[in-house]
This record gives sequence, structure tokens and C-alpha cells, in this order.
Amino acid sequence: MIPEPIGQRVAVLRQAMGWTQQTLADRLGISRVAVSHIEADISVPGERTIALLAGLFKTPPHELVHGTTYPQAKVDRLPRLVCSFTAFEVALALFENDMAWIKRLQDSPQYEQLYEEVKQKWSQELAVWEGEVLDEEQKETLAEARSRLNGISHSG
Repeated sequence: MIPEPIGQRVAVLRQAMGWTQQTLADRLGISRVAVSHIEADISVPGERTIALLAGLFKTPPHELVHGTTYPQAKVDRLPRLVCSFTAFEVALALFENDMAWIKRLQDSPQYEQLYEEVKQKWSQELAVWEGEVLDEEQKETLAEARSRLNGISHSG
């Protein structure tokens, strides 16, 4: 079996996510040119970059590089697991949980009070994220969350 170039694998995964090289670069904290060089196999990403890529692509680092041209000496230094969720993704999961919870309570006598508490809490939280979220996908997701929050009605 001929190993797949690591750059090609990165490019395919990036495209599957619908990201541009610039979007991936922003999420990695490197330049777009550095992403281009990785994808063109002009440069070999370091262990830190592979770990970050694995997290972004939601795959273990060893799985990301398995069957590729990534050097074995570097593979041996990769962590087994990496964080696969950003703080933003965790916050959105908590938001979704609260939205589902408040919906289930709409027939409760405490609904009005709880509704106001959830709306106030998440209005503040989403406002903080509006100042921090940078890429277009995250901005769109945040706008959808804001719209859903503002769309909560007292009738459900």
C-alpha cells in the first residue's frame, strides 16, 4: 500500500468540513501560506499542529496520520487523545440543553420565571461570544442561537 501524503489528507478533511485554507489557518493559529505548504507537502506539520488538526477534525492524532507519509519518529511523539471540542462548541451544547429544558417546562407553573432566567442568562453569554467569535461559520451559528433565544415565546 502506498502511503497517502499527509498534506493530501489534511486538504481532503478541510474540504469535507467546508473550510477554506484561511479558515483552517485561523483555527490553527498559523498563516494561510503555512496551511498551503502543508497541503502541498512542502512542509511537514509538527506534532503540535497534528494534535490541533486532529482536534479540529474530531479524530485521534494517530488515526489522522495512519497510512500517510507522516514520519514515524513524529508519530511516536503524538498524544493518544486531544481535545475535540472548543469552548464555543461546549457553550453551544449547553445552550441547546437549556433550550430543550425550557421547552419541556412550558406547562409548568414556574415557566414564566424560568423562561426569563434562561433568556437573560443566554442573552449575556451570547453577547460575550459575539465579541470573541471570529470565523464566519461561528458567527452564523451564533446568530442562529441568538435568533432562537429571541424566538422563545411565553407560549413555547
